[in-house]
Order: sequence, then structure tokens, then C-alpha cells
Amino acid sequence: MDLPLLLAAVEREDDDAALELLYDATADDLAGDAAVALLAAAARAGRQRIVDHLVLWGVDVNRPWDGGVDPVTWAAENGRYRVLEALLSRSKDPLGSDSPHRRALRTARGALSSKAGTGSEPPPAHWAVVTDLEAALGVHHSPDELMARALVHADPDHDDWFASVFHLGLRIDRETFDWALATAQDTSDRDRRHFALDTITHLGIGLSLSMDEDITELPFRREAEDFLRPLLSSEQDPRTLSTVIAAFAEHCSGDTIPAVLPHADHPDPHVRMTVSAILRTRTTEQREAFAALTRLADDHVSTIRTIALGFLAMSTADTPALRAVLAAHLADPCFDARLEAAAGLALRDDERGLATLDVIRSGIKNMNSPGWGRLSDLTHLLRARSEAAGATTQDH
Repeated sequence: MDLPLLLAAVEREDDDAALELLYDATADDLAGDAAVALLAAAARAGRQRIVDHLVLWGVDVNRPWDGGVDPVTWAAENGRYRVLEALLSRSKDPLGSDSPHRRALRTARGALSSKAGTGSEPPPAHWAVVTDLEAALGVHHSPDELMARALVHADPDHDDWFASVFHLGLRIDRETFDWALATAQDTSDRDRRHFALDTITHLGIGLSLSMDEDITELPFRREAEDFLRPLLSSEQDPRTLSTVIAAFAEHCSGDTIPAVLPHADHPDPHVRMTVSAILRTRTTEQREAFAALTRLADDHVSTIRTIALGFLAMSTADTPALRAVLAAHLADPCFDARLEAAAGLALRDDERGLATLDVIRSGIKNMNSPGWGRLSDLTHLLRARSEAAGATTQDH
């Protein structure tokens, strides 16, 4: 394992290069000092993919870093929620009297009291750490308390916010929904209202995560849909509107696609992103939805383009206009968008797509390379189609 090259990749924030270098790491490499040093560097730099990989492949998360730093204590003290989540993923006894979970909780609570870790990058998420660890230890709080934790930063993309809505969503009970509905109906505070709407979304998601086989449908699904439907037309704040759309999709019983389609061309990228994801996963090839995704395939936001192109690639349609849309992205600056465009043409036996896939394939070094999984799936699909076509020819 070439530690200097790996540390250089971490420093320049090139996760792809680091993961490709790690492909050849041996069990001895991952058990040695170099792997621990790399874990420490990746954690401090916030390179989550690298941290996840190292922990998954067995780097000892209990070995102190340079200077005797305990990894779990460091992550908790600095509010590194995702790093701590990875470090604790191999702990077998969260409820033990001296478990790393309890140690991390004590540290995070102490950091909140002393304001330790503030000003670090990325922004600390002490409340997310505390919320997760308390839940793991069976300590639960009121929705108002969890909302207060989320609103410390009042950022829907922050881990403090996510941890609070996630754990509220897991409750999937009437009491939580009634609280969220009442809070969402109060328009005097935008952040509180947005958090409540996000909680309604996560209550829908929570049903799919529930282990309770007796709960097959939320008792408040119809009430949620009836409340959210008018907001699709009236909500003016873009970030809140994107949450309304997501919540409606989680609770709507039938006409999700026509209800959200009017927002496919919304000027705010958060709204378009939400709509594109819903259209990709829930639409049949309705003409209006297909047309919207065709437009979104040219969106200036690369993630939206990729979502739309992924749908178009796997659709059953095959027209000159569709091929033209796909061909226009064979040189897309976004790798994932380029891959989906090539996939769409290749699946239609278009040589332009097959040639582009060959170029992409030539740049893939190993299973940690970007696109390896998607390209493997495409290779299998193309081979299966070719074999099926050959069998059909022989039958005739």
C-alpha cells in the first residue's frame, strides 16, 4: 500500500484515485500502521467514502492515531457524525457499560457544553451524534426537542437536521404525525414549518423501514395527502416546495405523476431534482412524464441530467429524437451522465454508444473505479440480449 500516494489523493480530495489505489491493499496492509494513518487522515479531511471503505475492509478502528488520539473520541468531540457512524458500525455491544457508543455519547455531550469543535470543517454535527447514540441506547425525546436540535443550524442538508427527522420518521405513529401536521400548518416560522413537512416525508419513508409486519399502511396517509395537495400549488419557498413534493410522493395513493409534473421545469434546482427522482422511479412511460425527463436530460445540473438520462437509457422507446438526445451527451463533462447516454444508445444497438462504452471500459482499472458497477450491469445485460437474439435466430 503506497501511503504517500494515498495521502496525496486524500489531500487533493480525489476519492476515486484513493479507492483505486486501495484495491490492491492486502490484509497485512489493512492491519498495519499505514492503514491507521490513512484512516486518520481521511477522517480529519472529511473523506467519507475512504473512511467507509477502510472500516468495511477491516482497519482497526480501536487503534489510537498519532499522539494517542482515540478515533471514536475524536469523531464525537469534533461532531464528525458520518465518520463516527462508520467507526461504530463494527461495535457489537452498544449497550455495554463501557461501550464505544457510551464513550462517544459522553464526549459529544461534553463538546456541546464546552462548544468544542466549533469552526471545524465540515461543520460539526454534535446534535446528530447525540440523537443517534441516544436512540441506540433507548433514549428518546419529544418532537419539539428533536426539532430544536435540527434548527441549531436550520439547514436541511446538515446532519443535525437529518438525524432528527430520521428518528421521528421511524416512529410512524399518530402522535408524531399530529405534531408534524400542527407545526406545518403554522406559517409564522419558515424553518419550523419546513422541518415539520420533512418529518411528514420521513413518516412515509419510515413505513418502508419498519420491522413491524402488522403495520402495512399509515393510518394518517389520507390526511397527509389531503393536507399536502393544495401546497403543491400554493407553496412559494423553493426548498420547502421540494419537501412538499417529496412528502406528497410518499403519501399519495394514486396520481403522483400528474400532480408533480408542473414543477419539472421549476427554476430552482432542488425542486427539479426532487421531481426528476420521482419521475424516474415512479413513472411508466407516460407521454408527459417522458417529455419532462427528456427536457431534464439537458439540465445544467449534472445530477439532474444523470437521473433523466438514466431513465431514458432504460426506457423501451426508440426514436430518432431520443437517440439524438442521448448522442448529445456522449461527451458530457459529467462522467455518470456520459455513461448513461452511452448505455442508452448501446442498449439500442447504436454503434456510437458501444464505442463510447469501450472507451469508458478502457479507463476502468478495478472494481473501485467510477462506473465499474454500472458498466458491469450493462455488460451483463448486453450479453444476455445478444444470447437471446442468437437463440431466437437459431429457432427460426
